[in-house]
Amino acid sequence: MVVLDIGCGRKKITGAIGIDFSAMSDADITLDLNKEKLPFEDSSVDFIFSSHTLEHLTIEGFLHVMQECYRVLKPAGQLKIVVPYFTTTANLANPFHNNNICFNEHTFRFFSSDSETEALAKHEYASPSCPHWGLRYSANSEIGIEFKTLAMSYFYFPEYAESSDEEKFLARSSKMNVVDQIAYSLEAVKPCPVRPETGPVGTKDDPFAFVEQQLQHIKNQIAYLEAREVDELELDVARRVVTTAIKDGSIFSVDGVLTPVNFLVYELDAVIQDLRRKIDSLG
Repeated sequence: MVVLDIGCGRKKITGAIGIDFSAMSDADITLDLNKEKLPFEDSSVDFIFSSHTLEHLTIEGFLHVMQECYRVLKPAGQLKIVVPYFTTTANLANPFHNNNICFNEHTFRFFSSDSETEALAKHEYASPSCPHWGLRYSANSEIGIEFKTLAMSYFYFPEYAESSDEEKFLARSSKMNVVDQIAYSLEAVKPCPVRPETGPVGTKDDPFAFVEQQLQHIKNQIAYLEAREVDELELDVARRVVTTAIKDGSIFSVDGVLTPVNFLVYELDAVIQDLRRKIDSLG
């Protein structure tokens, strides 16, 4: 196997080709990771290891290293990264760390287009605005690389080591100094997937027609809830939406508030989901 240890320092792993910026390290190859290319052919490396290195790079350097790792890894080749967890006070205080790079559960969602992951329970990563795992296209740009997250490991502070998985999740979601280090195991996906259509409205769809369908669906939901004699006050927001939505060019007015049609899709979806929860609660 061809194995690289990027940022090997004085602790190069056995059998690996060490790479570091420092001449005082055990590196076989000395280079500037922020900007220099790895001296290996495309798809020629089986495994890359990097421990406590990426947090020292610039943002541009971090993206450069990720691109270089992807380039030299074979299809399904693996990259294992160990870095300080973002919300540790020692990490945040370290003047030699670049804390514009946030290493936590979400970091490598931005290098994936997978809708889900087996590396993390969905409730530990999903949010109302980002319900799916992969966020590679969230900046509307094409980075041309794709990594599948195979696993994540947390190295906890002693007081949390014996907690349940749910207690650990709640603690690291809300407190400082819960996780000391985080490790990621990533797999290079080659060839790089082509960007799919995303969002509730595809580029070939008419967003105004889609909004009309949403408004009709909300009307149907209201009618169903009215028949079940739901508290009238709970339906006020939905009623105002469907009765005050007025199209004016590319803009909609809803209850006197202007919004672009493409964003209105998301606001109406929030109304639909709220009514859906009310319907589900009725049994």
